[in-house]
Formats: sequence, C-alpha cells, structure tokens
Amino acid sequence: MEREDQVSIIIDDGGEILDAGSETDSSSSSSSVPKPDCFDAFTRNGMMRIGEESKEHRVIKNQFLTGMNQLAKDTSVVTIHRNICSTMYMKARFEAFKSCVDAVRERRGDRNVKCGWYGASKQEILHIISFGFSRCNGQSHGVGVYLSTSKFILETFPSTIEDEKGLRHMLLCYVEMGKMELIRAGSKQIYPSSVEFDSGVDNLEYPSRLVVWSAYMNSFILPIYIVSFKAPSFSIGSLREQINEVRTGGEKLSIAVLLPILVKVFGPAKGDMISKSLDDHRKCKINRDQMIQSLKRIIGNDRMLISVIKASRGNLAVRAPNREGGSGGNN
Repeated sequence: MEREDQVSIIIDDGGEILDAGSETDSSSSSSSVPKPDCFDAFTRNGMMRIGEESKEHRVIKNQFLTGMNQLAKDTSVVTIHRNICSTMYMKARFEAFKSCVDAVRERRGDRNVKCGWYGASKQEILHIISFGFSRCNGQSHGVGVYLSTSKFILETFPSTIEDEKGLRHMLLCYVEMGKMELIRAGSKQIYPSSVEFDSGVDNLEYPSRLVVWSAYMNSFILPIYIVSFKAPSFSIGSLREQINEVRTGGEKLSIAVLLPILVKVFGPAKGDMISKSLDDHRKCKINRDQMIQSLKRIIGNDRMLISVIKASRGNLAVRAPNREGGSGGNN
C-alpha cells in the first residue's frame, strides 16, 4: 500500500472501500462554503478541501447523509477535507497504519479495514489530526475509542459541537479491525480478551459501534476525511458522550436516533426532561425499566411513544401531538 493509494481511496454507498482513481477534484470554489479562513486550521494540518463536483465528494456526502437517517433532510454538508499526508506527523501516522494493516494480513490471513465515523468538537478533531487520539470516548461496550459504522452515523452525532461558525464536524477514518470480538453492554473490558482478537463490536453481524482499545488507537485508526456540516441543534445535554441503547418491545433501538425525534415531536421543554432521564440511566442512577417508565410519564401517551418508535424504525415522518394529546394532521 503506497501513500498515493491511501489518499485516492473512497467508499461506496454500502460503506465499502473503493478506488476513486484520478476523478478527484480539489477545486475550492463554491458559493455555499464560508470564507476560507474558517478552515485554515484544517489545511495547515495536512488536510485539503475536495471539490463538490468530484465523485469523491459525492460518494462521501451521500454516505454521510444516509447515515444521518431522520436528520438528513435538515442537514447540509458544507465542505469535506481529505488527509493528504503532507505533515511529518500524518506521514508517520500513515506508516504506522500501513504497518498495522500488513501485520494483520500476515497474522490473520487478510486485512479487515472498515470505515468508522467519529464526532467531536472542532478543537478535538484538530487535536486528533495534529497529535492523534488521546482519550477513550466510550465505555458502554468496554472502554475504548468508539467509532460508528456508516449506517449508524447518527450514533456519533450527539458528540459533535457547533463551532464559532455554527458548523459541526465529523472524522471519517479507516479502522483496521483485525479479528473482532463481541463486547456486551456493560462490559468494563479495556483490551482484547485473548490473543485471538484485535478489536471489539457491539454486534458481530450488524455492528453499529467499532471499539478500538486505547493501546491501539493511534495505529489501528487513520483519519482520512473531515466532513463539516450544518444540522439542527437539539437539547442533548451530557448525551454527547456515547449513548446506551434501550430494548423496547424486544427490539434494540438506538437512543441517539430516537432522542432528536422525541425533541422534534414533543418540543424542547419535554426534550430536556427526556434527556435528563436518559442521562440518569447512562449514569446507572435508574435502571432500564425505570427509564422507560420515565419516558412514558414525560410523554404522557403510550400510544404516541410507540408511534414515534415505530416511525423511527421505518424512517417515517411523525406529526406533533395537538394540545388535546392526539396526533396532529388528518387521520
């Protein structure tokens, strides 16, 4: 794997890695992009803005918006920057990642590189591209660096913070997962359970979280793109940290997906109460059943809660309830 290969590879609509070839356009002219000085910090640290008309931009933008699910229609991608490995540190990071991929191929018989999304503040993203990862951002499925898979980008949205220009930012990274093991909810694991494994996931068949242990975070993870975007601001409080999942009706549902819909349907006042209840559960102040009961009390309508859950699963629009407690609009 030469460095030239690394900067020309992009992902397809299924989240797989493919070669963009020479179609990449790094033109920086666009009326929708804020003044260039908004992104000077990125370009000074080895990132280059890619042109909006390029295939590279188109594929990544589509992948990002697809993963944003219910928020996609209210989200606009402002610009995308690519790591061109122009700084000494990024060159070293690439070599470390390349060595990691080669080692996994030799030990496991093949590489297992995935695409992972990491939401954070602009300051943290700048720190990562300048110096590397320095903290574990999740502990619900072991203690490590959590990245969301392409179909579950909304999981990492609460970790993003608006910058001085009202923009949010996410990193798209290549992640060498090696041989993955299942990490169950509530696990306090901090490293592989045996030499047979390299990393962890929350579900072996359909993972939403990629878990990289702290010892490997700067060799198994290579930042490739920064996606800068505008999206609605929701009252998510301390849920910017990795959010737990609840089990409702026997099916697993992501709170990161459900919370923005609840806020949109029931308003910011109840949204704050819902956020506090979810945060209490995350901090183990209440158990899962108590959290569900709390949601029912706040919403005041079991049927409405059920309809929101069903709509979020089916990617349907949910009308806000009227003052009498029913659903708005015509039946």
